[in-house]
Amino acid sequence: MDFWARQREARRRSRWLVVLFIAAVAAIVVAVNLVVLTFIAAFGEGGPALAAGSWAAQHPGAVWVTSLAVLAFIGSASLYKTMSLAGGGGVVARALGGQRVQADTTDPAEQRLVNVVEELAIASGVPVPAVYVLHEEDGINAFAAGYSPATAAVAVTRGALDQLDRAELQGVIGHEFSHILNGDMRLNMRLIGLLHGLLVLAVAGRTILRGVGGGRRSRSGDGRGVAFVFLAAMALMVLGYIGVFFGRLIQAAVSRQREFLADASSVQFNRDVTGLRNALLKIGQVATSRLRHPEAESAAHMLFAPGITQWFATHPPLAERIRAIDPTFETGSAIRREVGPQPLAVLRVVRDEAVPRSFNEPASLASQFLRIEPSEVSGRVANFGGREIAEARRLRAALEAEWSNTPRQTIRAAGALFALTLDPDQETRERELTVIRRQLGDAIAQEAGSLAPAVLRLPPGQRLPLLGRLVPALQLLPSNARTALLECIDALCDIDGERAIFEFALGLLARTYLAEETNPAARVRPVKLRAAVAEARALLTILATHGHADAAVRSSAFREGMIRLGLKASTPIEPVAAWTATFLRSLRCLDGLPPEEKRRLIEAVTSTIRHDGVVTVSEAELLRVVCALLHCPLPPLVSTGNG
Repeated sequence: MDFWARQREARRRSRWLVVLFIAAVAAIVVAVNLVVLTFIAAFGEGGPALAAGSWAAQHPGAVWVTSLAVLAFIGSASLYKTMSLAGGGGVVARALGGQRVQADTTDPAEQRLVNVVEELAIASGVPVPAVYVLHEEDGINAFAAGYSPATAAVAVTRGALDQLDRAELQGVIGHEFSHILNGDMRLNMRLIGLLHGLLVLAVAGRTILRGVGGGRRSRSGDGRGVAFVFLAAMALMVLGYIGVFFGRLIQAAVSRQREFLADASSVQFNRDVTGLRNALLKIGQVATSRLRHPEAESAAHMLFAPGITQWFATHPPLAERIRAIDPTFETGSAIRREVGPQPLAVLRVVRDEAVPRSFNEPASLASQFLRIEPSEVSGRVANFGGREIAEARRLRAALEAEWSNTPRQTIRAAGALFALTLDPDQETRERELTVIRRQLGDAIAQEAGSLAPAVLRLPPGQRLPLLGRLVPALQLLPSNARTALLECIDALCDIDGERAIFEFALGLLARTYLAEETNPAARVRPVKLRAAVAEARALLTILATHGHADAAVRSSAFREGMIRLGLKASTPIEPVAAWTATFLRSLRCLDGLPPEEKRRLIEAVTSTIRHDGVVTVSEAELLRVVCALLHCPLPPLVSTGNG
């Protein structure tokens, strides 16, 4: 999957979505005005002889009032729906009847689902999404919803759990992870809000008709008034179906091609065509993908397979999807199993005792290095395969063995969160624990202190997956508790002294996950690189300064990164005062870069870190954290676990 191309496409589709919505609203406004003018010409002063066009010319104020009323009606409906979705992907899942699956579920099918989701999250470098099951749905279907990976929810029907084996389920979840990684989710959430505004007239018309029907049965008088209301309601329904038409057209335009891309990404992620193909075959041959829930219509564009019958299909035909991933498929073929393609080539790990340690590299990993090129790193963003999934499965098992209870208890999860971000230096760590105790109380501070030694013994490659596993548990905390955690992390960022950059960056990532979960619909402010040169320079300066002890080497690493970014590099570099605050401010700003400039930034960061041609394990994990802070999830670069 080309992450950068998909990001550009998501931006382009977002613009087209707005254009199509404006066109649809304009068509509805014109149609409503025509109906209003026709009614007035027929029943108002002047009688039927006065044409609608003539009436409009004589009474432009009425046209303006009607237009503004329709715009306000549609706009308020879209705004209301959009605000109701501000809670993130879980809101959509619950609206469709989904029930959240807990990490300690005793249902074997649900536990298998949780395991698959966790493995794909670890392999892709994103936090573990919340998992939901639609127990009342017997068809095979699934969807991913949310504004960002930290607010994502993955939901599957009970039919999918019961009728798909593990490989098929993994193919379906891989498809949904493609939507999580490439920006489709935010577009889908916006589309639900806009569609509600287009459909609101039809809904209003149906509601009035039901009321008129009951009124006609209860009282036979005032037939003229009832007839007028009935005609008005019918007109609203007809006008509403203009919005329905455009809404379905927009759903189809936005969704169809993305389903092909998500299918292809799933095959690439899993390195196995059979799982996804057989899931699609089961839908076409022995099952269905239809949803019975009345709200399914508004979410039809985000489902794995067609969930409703409508004029414009939101999904390509199943046979076309199967042939796209398996050209040998013929209609009527039986379900088959075969060995999938070989995994991606494993990045080469070399041992070289002559290369110095950096970023507080543990002694046990002092001699493990990764030879990697900047373009290779940017190409691996949101781009993983069988090797990464196998590594993720091993990491998940290792974390489950050592930390099985942590994600299930919110207080312990909060303690583990802070244990991950505590500084290795004992004196700094004690100051941090004092801040935690003062702001959050003894319980979380004690958990953080007791878990800190175990966390510090973790290989660097297990810390980011552990953080990702904590996110679902932290989401269960009340809003005020999550806000308190955010404030405490901010206070820790302000602690003076030389802090280890990896732990500090991990703390910033935890803060980002919590902030996004607290305010899912918040947007990053767009910025061009030419307006963010100071922030880019500061980021590269901090990475060069903390990664290398020698002043000349620092300058060389900084210069290499700046050249890669296409900027002038002044040497020697000047140290950054209050680097923790500058680091946070720079990353927040640079997160708003467009895809191509963000790609260059990641290559520049890689060049600065690996200026000597190799990357240590801790440096590789720091690189992954920086990429995550820029919302460019980077899969594991090298095996770093125990055993």
